[in-house]
Amino acid sequence: MDIKTINYEYFLDLSVRMTHHSNAIEGNTLTLNETATIILDSTIPGSKSVREVFEVLNHKRAIDYMLNKLANDQNLDIYMIKNINKEILDRLNDNAGNFKNSSNAIIGADFQTSTPSQAPVLTKNWIENLNYRLKLCKNDDEKLSEILNSHIEFERIHLFSDGNGRTGRLIMLYLCFQENISPFVIEKNDRALYMNYLREQNADIILDKVKELQEFEKKRMEQF
Repeated sequence: MDIKTINYEYFLDLSVRMTHHSNAIEGNTLTLNETATIILDSTIPGSKSVREVFEVLNHKRAIDYMLNKLANDQNLDIYMIKNINKEILDRLNDNAGNFKNSSNAIIGADFQTSTPSQAPVLTKNWIENLNYRLKLCKNDDEKLSEILNSHIEFERIHLFSDGNGRTGRLIMLYLCFQENISPFVIEKNDRALYMNYLREQNADIILDKVKELQEFEKKRMEQF
């Protein structure tokens, strides 16, 4: 699946849906239609919080940044990850795009995330190991499994002060296009399943659902 052959309107549609659902998983209350209005019409629906509007605009900008990198055939690296987080948290967090400077945690998880001093080294090792393992994958199923497992590892590190989930889900999207497999958008209705997969650290929990979501995206591309 060469990104350069995919219709631009599909990317707009994907941007709206990915932005809505990824933000909604984190508690953003804007509807899909309201998100579309902000992104496609540059119009802010009435009585909406400034923060939630910025979350939409920032997330769309992060996707645009990623698409530019993909168009230039750039493999994921630490510089790119930090820039994705910087875009997501622009105007929302003073530490946007930088490694965390205090401890954090995943609510409900029974494991510890990295300490601030551990985060840079663990992230560097994570990227190197991920790229190595992806090169060893023999088919699309192995690539998908690797991407899902790498997301668990990324969330365990929890390298940023905020926006780890949104950054991590965009990284999965990036990796799908990088590895030429169908993308997927985890929807807000799947939040409980998604959180269980992270807390249990078991990609098998969400694998079948993600394959369904990939099939949806393939049909969506055809519609455009």
